[in-house]
Amino acid sequence: MHANPFLLLAAALLSVATAVSGATPLTQNGILVGATSEVGSSDKEGAFSWKRADSVKSVISREFGLVQTTSYPKWDTWKGTGIDGVSFDMTNPNKVIDFAKSQGKKVVVHLMAGSPTYFPTWLNEGSWTPAQLEGLLERWIKFAATDNGNASKIDYWNVVNEAFMWDGTYWDSSSVDNTNPWQKMGWEADKSGLTGSAKVLSKHPVYIRKAFELARKYAPNAKLELRDYGIEFWDDSRKAKVFYQLVKHLQNSGTPIDAIGVQGHFRTDKTYDWTQFRTAVSEYRKLGLEVYVTEVDYGDVDPIASATSAHRNADFDSTQSRQYKAMVTAAVAGGANWICLWGVADNTNTYWRMGQSALLFDENYKPKPAYEAFRQGILDGVASSTAIAPRKVDDTRRAHVRDGVLHADGVSEVELRSLTGSVAGRVRLRQGEGRMPAVPTGVYAVKSAGSGASLGFVTVW
Repeated sequence: MHANPFLLLAAALLSVATAVSGATPLTQNGILVGATSEVGSSDKEGAFSWKRADSVKSVISREFGLVQTTSYPKWDTWKGTGIDGVSFDMTNPNKVIDFAKSQGKKVVVHLMAGSPTYFPTWLNEGSWTPAQLEGLLERWIKFAATDNGNASKIDYWNVVNEAFMWDGTYWDSSSVDNTNPWQKMGWEADKSGLTGSAKVLSKHPVYIRKAFELARKYAPNAKLELRDYGIEFWDDSRKAKVFYQLVKHLQNSGTPIDAIGVQGHFRTDKTYDWTQFRTAVSEYRKLGLEVYVTEVDYGDVDPIASATSAHRNADFDSTQSRQYKAMVTAAVAGGANWICLWGVADNTNTYWRMGQSALLFDENYKPKPAYEAFRQGILDGVASSTAIAPRKVDDTRRAHVRDGVLHADGVSEVELRSLTGSVAGRVRLRQGEGRMPAVPTGVYAVKSAGSGASLGFVTVW
């Protein structure tokens, strides 16, 4: 009987962690961890035009393996008015993309289509034909992918965001704010295959499938993601059910969807069942999809509440830390592929959770108690996870290290890869044994240098 490699992994990570915050960057603890960043301004944190842009870049470079940036048409990337008069400008997202790539980070771009919230009023108010809207959607997606060579730089692409309203209905056109122009491209019959109470909807907007098809056409190597809020828990709520139904419909329609994203804006005035969160993640993994927790923060009130002055205290820190740990443990144990924070430092965005101290670093870019709780959540989640195990291989080929010698039968050479995917070293094997190279302390995935087959994890002390 073999020892559980994930328990060994967690124990090893615990042993190398020190009491000094930041000694082991967040993204090197067993799962890819990221932060969201924009260019920034005088009243919004960013990597360039924010007063502490150097601090933003420093924390991202040190702590995170992934950077998410936004491409919001309403506020940034669309110029002009009217379908014939609009032009596109990815200058600001491109700056963040290029910075992230220069630091060896994975890149997420959020968003292409979905909620009318993110699109200019002229689009939402206009009367457009399906052909006009489809042409606009293709021009927009093609530009975003081809400008700046982004098709080769974007690793994950949030193609459709918030296709549903808060109550689990598609946008209803009861007001300009609720009018989703993309839905005017038409509707298609449900192909989810679900029955009974699991089948809530009879049809879905055509634009969702077409947006994914266009994204695959112009960015063939990016992972394509469908994202929403209020779907974090497997709780039989209408929104959780309709989102799952949409995903099944897209899969059965041959849509090139790779992943789903749950936003993860949590509140300390609510009680969460984190077991349901873990179940939700694992249910989507069972569909063969990746799962991303995409916009994580944890504040004391509604995210869109008016800005307040920061009011942290010991009780708040304790509650926030406990909940961050529980959330991350559930996400990782359920099989989430990555987790991304909605910013870097507390109270640096005038428009979102100002004063709520909702992130892992304080206003001076120093780690808070929640930082260590987040790290411990990763370790606990990895220790109890089965969903992120490497592909099953013959146990006689499972790699392990004893007294500085790596053992792995059936292969002549292996690669040691860090948990962010980079190659740290190679080991040539004779009769299934080879001397470990000098690599930093940590946990490494062992892969066959020939086939790329996963042979498990090894720990270097």
